[in-house]
Amino acid sequence: MGKVIKFIKDNKDVLICYLGSKILFILVLLITQRPYAEVLGLFDAEHYRDIAQFGYYVDGVTVFFPVVPLLLRFTGSAGLIVINQIAYIASLYYLKRIVLKFATETRAVLVLALVAVSPLSLFTSIEYTEALFFFLTVTAFFLFTEDKLPVLTGLLLGLSVATRNTGSLLFFAVFAGMVMRAAGNRKDIKGHISKILLCFVPATMISLIYPVFLQIRFGNWKVFMDAQYDYWIRMRSDIFRTVYISLKVIFTNIYTFDGTVDTIILFKINEILSTGCLALSVLLIAREILRMRRQGKININVTCAVIYSVLFILAIGLTIRDPALDCPTASFYRYYASMFPLYLGLGRLNDKQVKISFAVTALITVLTSAVFVMGAYFY
Repeated sequence: MGKVIKFIKDNKDVLICYLGSKILFILVLLITQRPYAEVLGLFDAEHYRDIAQFGYYVDGVTVFFPVVPLLLRFTGSAGLIVINQIAYIASLYYLKRIVLKFATETRAVLVLALVAVSPLSLFTSIEYTEALFFFLTVTAFFLFTEDKLPVLTGLLLGLSVATRNTGSLLFFAVFAGMVMRAAGNRKDIKGHISKILLCFVPATMISLIYPVFLQIRFGNWKVFMDAQYDYWIRMRSDIFRTVYISLKVIFTNIYTFDGTVDTIILFKINEILSTGCLALSVLLIAREILRMRRQGKININVTCAVIYSVLFILAIGLTIRDPALDCPTASFYRYYASMFPLYLGLGRLNDKQVKISFAVTALITVLTSAVFVMGAYFY
C-alpha cells in the first residue's frame, strides 16, 4: 500500500493534468448546454456503435478500424469510456517519463498540461479512438526508448494499427530505429535481431488480422482505403496539393460551399488550424534535425520520432474532402493532436514559449470543442 501511495504522490501532476482536462470538457458542455449522453455518440461514434451491433455491413464503414467497435460490443459504452480514461492517464504517465529523458520535471509538467488542454482532451471523453491510439503509440515508443520488453512493444504496435491506420507509421518508424540500433552495435547483432523478431512478429500478426478479414468479407484487403474515395467521396491528394487547396480556401472565395457566411467562415478557420498545425510540426521536426546536426551525432530515439512525424504528416495529406462540396481538411487538427512527437517537440521550447503554446492551445480547444459539440462534424 505504501508503494501505491508513493507512486500517486510522485505522479500527482499526471492526475492533476488529467482532472484539468475533464474540467475543461465539463466547461465545454456547460457553455454549449449539450447533455453528455448526446455528445457521447456524435459523428464517428455512431459508426462505431453500428459496427459493434451489426458488424462491417457495408464497405463504407471499413474506414473505422476494429478495436473500438470490439470494445463497444463487449464492454458497452460505459466500459469503453472507462477504458479511455485509464488509457489517457497511462499515456500521460508514459509521456512524462519520455520528456524527463531530456527535460526537467517542470518542463515535463508543462508538456502534460499542454496535452490536457489540447483537442485530444475532448475526444478522450467520448467514443472515439484518440485515447486508445495515444496510449498505444506513446507507450510503444516509451518501451522502444527503454530498449526493453520487445514482445509487449510489438503487441502495442499491432493494436495501434488495429485502432487507427496511422499506427502503421509508428510501426515502420520503430522498425527503422531498431535496425539503426543493430547497425550501431554489431557486437550484439544476434541480440538485436532477436529483439526485432520478438517485437515485429506479434506486431505484424495483429496488424494483418483486419486486412485478412476484409479480404475474406469483401474480397478486397484494402477496401478501407478505396472506401475513402468511393463511399466518402474524398479526393486523392498529396501534402503539397493539400496545402495549396487549404491556402485557396483561406485567402480566396473560390469555394463557397453551401453559400452561407457561417459555413464559409468555419471552413476557413478549419483550414487555418490544419495549416498552422502542419507548419508547427514541420518547424519542430526541422529543429530536431538541426539539433542533431549541431551535435554531430544521430540520436536514435529522436530519429524514430522524426520518421514517425514525417510519415504521419505525409499520410494524412493523401486524402482530402472535395473543396467544391465540403471542408477539405476536416478533422486534421485533431489528427495532429494525437501525434505525440508534437508535444515532445514543444517540450524542447523554453518555458515562456511553452506557456504561450498552452494558452493558445486551450483557447483553440474550447472554441473547436464547443463547435464540435454543437454539431459541426468537420471539427
